[in-house]
Amino acid sequence: MTDSEIVVKMVSDPDEGFRMMFDEYHNYVYTIVYNMLRKVADSRDIEDCVVDVLSDVMMNYDHEHGGSLKAYIGTAAKHRAIDMSRSLGRTAVRNVPLYSGNVNELASDENIEETVGNSEIARQILEKIQGMGSPDSEILIQKYFFDRNSTAIARMLKMNPITVRSRCSRAVKRLKQLLADINITL
Repeated sequence: MTDSEIVVKMVSDPDEGFRMMFDEYHNYVYTIVYNMLRKVADSRDIEDCVVDVLSDVMMNYDHEHGGSLKAYIGTAAKHRAIDMSRSLGRTAVRNVPLYSGNVNELASDENIEETVGNSEIARQILEKIQGMGSPDSEILIQKYFFDRNSTAIARMLKMNPITVRSRCSRAVKRLKQLLADINITL
């Protein structure tokens, strides 16, 4: 499949054009992003970066004067990976051991009242999520309970990853409002 065929399809049928571009360039973008982020990001961040690159290309590529699609995608991948690397560098978490020595030294400071209260709040949140209906509830559960990325959720629900991201964003806003109505803040 040539770049010109993909570009023509991106103009005439954006969904099919995105699929063609994804199929043709996913591994190429993944290789670039992986090589730049493998020491600072986990696999989920790398996959999210890949999807962001392909989404950016779909939304910003100038079909008439864009030049080589592959070159544009490669440059976009490099720039997005650099941005993510910088972002992750600023928010890097440092692991500190919880204890030094014997496991028996650890004392239980568990507050039973707080634990019960938190489980009640979790139950109410889950109830509100399930009340949102499909596919929003499925997207939120997969993302926040099972820690799946947009690409994996899109495959499961047979949706476009961009659609999953936008629906997730809107669903979170809606959920915050539903929870604010019962005095729960996220």
